[in-house]
Amino acid sequence: MDTTDGPSNTLGSVEKSIAVLETLWKLDGAGVTRIAQSLDLSKSTVHDHLSTLERNGFVVSNDGTYELGLRFLNFGEYVKRAQPLYAVAKPAVTELAEQTGERAFCMVEQHGLATVICLAEGEQSVQTNLREGTHSYMHCSAAGKAILAHLDRDRTEAILDRWGLKKFTDETITERDDLYDELATGRDRGWFVNREEYRPGVTAFGVPLRSDGEVTGAISLSGPAMRLVGDKEDRELLTQIRSTANVIEVDLSFQ
Repeated sequence: MDTTDGPSNTLGSVEKSIAVLETLWKLDGAGVTRIAQSLDLSKSTVHDHLSTLERNGFVVSNDGTYELGLRFLNFGEYVKRAQPLYAVAKPAVTELAEQTGERAFCMVEQHGLATVICLAEGEQSVQTNLREGTHSYMHCSAAGKAILAHLDRDRTEAILDRWGLKKFTDETITERDDLYDELATGRDRGWFVNREEYRPGVTAFGVPLRSDGEVTGAISLSGPAMRLVGDKEDRELLTQIRSTANVIEVDLSFQ
């Protein structure tokens, strides 16, 4: 990367600050040395970025360990509530989780990734690292597939070119033709599935959400693969998910 004076240098500085912030998030806090090693940057460079971020309230330090600052709450809450789907999806997703006992959530696509905008836990939901704000690759997510299947071919190709088909488990789809077949099947039946494609032992169902004829997001229900195995009970769950999607779509039309 060009580090000479001028616009490219400014861009490089911004990208390094973003990389520092993302590393702090992934490591759940860290010191200068560990961040520098993770990013292959000098400790002095990392320290300069951290000092600037701390001065502006985006990170805090405690005995040499840096963490993300509470200022991000302002941005996060604003971005989440600015999503048209959030207000109508949150209560519906919460009710779905209570009815099924599983984890329910709503996702939207941005920059080719599926992002959780609201999430609710049922009484028997399996614990994973999924939370509001989590970004997921679309090819191995039930909700991601539900969205991806309704994008035009050029947009889908651009997403796959950018992010690829990363393998997470032995069940992950890693060939484009196989993914397109999966998306076509899901469009025909109206729902999508992730059978241990992202995390072993976890299955999820996804249903698209439409507004004015376009898919604007998707809702999903996840649980242990041994409970979501494709039998009669799963069909009952799918009926509940599709009913929830319908409620959201109706409420969205009157928003």
